[in-house]
Amino acid sequence: MIIFTLCCIAFWGTAAIASADERYSGEIIKLWPKDVASQDTKGMGTMKPGRSEGSLRLTDITQPYLSYFPAPGQEAPCPVVIVSPGGGYMHIGSTTGRYQIAEWLNDHGISAFVLHYRLPKNRKGAYQDIQRAVRMVRSRAAEWNIDPERIGVMGTSAGGHLSARVSTGYDTPSYKAVDELDGASCKPNFTVLLCPAYMNKEKALAKEFTVTDKLSPTLIITCKDDGFFIGSEVYAKALKEAGAPVRTHFFEKGGHGISLKSKKYPLSTWPDLYLQWLKDMKIIEEGAEQQEKAPGKK
Repeated sequence: MIIFTLCCIAFWGTAAIASADERYSGEIIKLWPKDVASQDTKGMGTMKPGRSEGSLRLTDITQPYLSYFPAPGQEAPCPVVIVSPGGGYMHIGSTTGRYQIAEWLNDHGISAFVLHYRLPKNRKGAYQDIQRAVRMVRSRAAEWNIDPERIGVMGTSAGGHLSARVSTGYDTPSYKAVDELDGASCKPNFTVLLCPAYMNKEKALAKEFTVTDKLSPTLIITCKDDGFFIGSEVYAKALKEAGAPVRTHFFEKGGHGISLKSKKYPLSTWPDLYLQWLKDMKIIEEGAEQQEKAPGKK
């Protein structure tokens, strides 16, 4: 079990985080005022063994929070992505998986927040958490040197479903405002879905999605041999028919659970396709190169 060490509590509960896996570090930002006042870290999750040897999964989250990974060396306000890991709304994936994508985004000049939403079996709470997360990031954009007009959401599997929900349901509050941070919009400026799950009911769009031409640009990356693939097809079709901007990359093989470690071509090209889309959408500059990692950074 990973033990969180919280210290130097600052505005709205920002604190340093230390974990048993020293390769990853970040800041914890608790989402809700009631949790900021709590000293109980048990509600921030319990680690359990994952599918592969040595991997861990996090569940039993009752105090949701963000882990913040600022892009280094950025003078002007930069874009940011709020990453929602998958796990069937039962757990969220391994430390390696959810933090590697944040570090990869950092390498390309994009700050990242990893959302640890309420689990298990708490879709209502998770949806409130992602709406709150987008509002908080936008409200505190100046503090974090973030461009409030380049706030994106990204999710894998259940996290993809959650990201699509906030992208389509941004104008319908899922909770009553709790403070001034909730005065900001929770509409993301762009959305990235990796092998999203639960997007459909047979051949129909899932009822929780309201699709219009007002939606921000969406990128969908998935594989045709993924058991949830039909949902991506249904969702992409609904976006196109509504006149909402969408781009799709549907690979023939790769199954469910796309990762940065995908080595088989052409699936291994998905990170480059993601970056190209960000450039095409003017979220990052054309020609931006990967930042050189500091010595010793893994």
